[in-house]
Amino acid sequence: MTTVEARLVTATEFVTDILCELSLRDVKMLRLVDTMEDRRFAQAYELLREKRADLNIALDFSLATNPYHGDSTTLREAIYGLREQGVVSINNPSFKTVEVQVDGEDAAYYLDNSSIPRAVLSSIVDQVFMSEGLDGGRQTTAAH
Repeated sequence: MTTVEARLVTATEFVTDILCELSLRDVKMLRLVDTMEDRRFAQAYELLREKRADLNIALDFSLATNPYHGDSTTLREAIYGLREQGVVSINNPSFKTVEVQVDGEDAAYYLDNSSIPRAVLSSIVDQVFMSEGLDGGRQTTAAH
C-alpha cells in the first residue's frame, strides 16, 4: 500500500485562507485593539489541528495566545508578512486595524488552491468568527 504524504500547511497559508473566507463574507477589516481576534484565530487553529489526521495535513506552526498579554506572535507575524504580499494593509502605526485587500476573485483563487479543503475553512469560520452574530452574523469584532 502507498501512503500519501501529508500536505504541509504554514501559518501564512492558514491566516490567508481565514482572511479570504472572511473577505467573501464582506468582513474587510479586523481590529487588533484587544485580543479577541487573536483568540479567535487560536481557536480556529485548534479546530484545524483536531482535523489534521482526517485531512492528511501537517501543520508546521502553532498558534496560541500569550498567557500574559493575550496576543499571538504567530498571527501578528503572518499578518505582517501578508502585508508584503498585498493581501492586507495595515493603515495605522500601532497595528490596531488590518484591512483585507483581496477581492472576491483573488480570495476564491487562494481558497481553491489551499491545502485545507474549502468546506473545512468555511465551517471553521462559521464556528469561530461568525457565531457571535454581530450585525446578523456578518461581522466579527471588525468593521467591514
